Amino acid sequence: MAYLRKLDNGKYQATVRLKGINKFKTFSTKKSANLWAAKLDKHIKLIPTLTNTQLLSLSDDDIESMGGADLFKKLGVELFCIRHAAKLEVINQLNKKELPLLTAEQIEEMGGLELFKHAGKDNRIRYRTFQSVCDEYFESWCEKYKDKDNQMQRVKFWCDIFGGRIITDIDLFDIREQLDELIEAGQRLATVSRKKAVLSSIFKYALSECYIDRNIVRDAVVGNDSKPRNRILSNDERTRLLEACRQSKWSKMYLLVLLAMTTGARKGELLNLRWSDVSFSSSNGRLEDTKNGSSRTLVFPIIVMEELKRFQEVGNGLIFGSECNSNKPKDIRKSWAVTLKVAGISAKDTGAIEKFTFHCLRHGFCSALSDSGKELSEIAEMAGHKSVQTTMRYIHQGEDRKREIVDQLTKSFGL
Repeated sequence: MAYLRKLDNGKYQATVRLKGINKFKTFSTKKSANLWAAKLDKHIKLIPTLTNTQLLSLSDDDIESMGGADLFKKLGVELFCIRHAAKLEVINQLNKKELPLLTAEQIEEMGGLELFKHAGKDNRIRYRTFQSVCDEYFESWCEKYKDKDNQMQRVKFWCDIFGGRIITDIDLFDIREQLDELIEAGQRLATVSRKKAVLSSIFKYALSECYIDRNIVRDAVVGNDSKPRNRILSNDERTRLLEACRQSKWSKMYLLVLLAMTTGARKGELLNLRWSDVSFSSSNGRLEDTKNGSSRTLVFPIIVMEELKRFQEVGNGLIFGSECNSNKPKDIRKSWAVTLKVAGISAKDTGAIEKFTFHCLRHGFCSALSDSGKELSEIAEMAGHKSVQTTMRYIHQGEDRKREIVDQLTKSFGL
């Protein structure tokens, strides 16, 4: 039925409600509103009665004047399917073994991806752009990553290059060319390897969905210039660093570094630590969301507890929250760089071969535990490693400890 009402601005709004359709439109005159409503009412009744022959004879202009393709669809008339009935019949006859063998050209000749979607056959064909595969990959696989922002940036990097291409058309030469360009542009091999790893993960997902036959990215070899972080602080450097932390303009630098040295926790874990995670009665802290996906408890020594009590707050706030936004962790890069410079252990100032990073504090923690005679399994648990193989990469025996081990060995030989 059609309804007409006059609006406060003097115009007329016509509304048509019929067969589940609810459409309205505003006109400057009452006559125009009535004509539109009567015409639409007539077409709503007429469209379901049209034969396929009559529907095929309609031009795009005819369809638009009758209310548009959307109105036809709401009335149960799939114009797209009717117009491509013959092609749809051919597509529907294809079996599960034939669909994956179709080339991109054959799919286009048969009507394109949209027709295959209408036939419910698109999940078996390989006509997938790299961009569409990336969208699927990120939605279903990337949720497991802790660094989703970095992962998204690397996915976007590859989408900017291969986005519109069919993934089966991307070959090893294409990938090798892009990797070589990154290296020639001066990017570190470790950085290039990380980008390649993301691309490989996308292809691995495509392989699991049968969009491709194999993961060709694995054949593109990239060297690795990353070296184990053997930079462990000497006793003198450790003293200088802690003193520089006390002098820092940021009042919590000493607390943060003290926590890193005594717990071996990762920078991200510490920066996301909240006051509600700390138990002052038990002298420990609870990490619920770690890099390897499992929770663990940090045990705090007395010196750390004393420092924590200096800043103690009630509630769920971040211990190391940003001054600009307390809900976000502080960006410590500038404060850390200044602290290293004051301590005299900045690579640029001292000419050291290996740069000392915040993560080196974690290596120092593991090495110190090893030097004190702790078992690998104990160190792995304290550091939050899933395997002792990972722990072994963090352990670097000091010269004094090596000398002690050699002396003990010669003594056992009776030499």
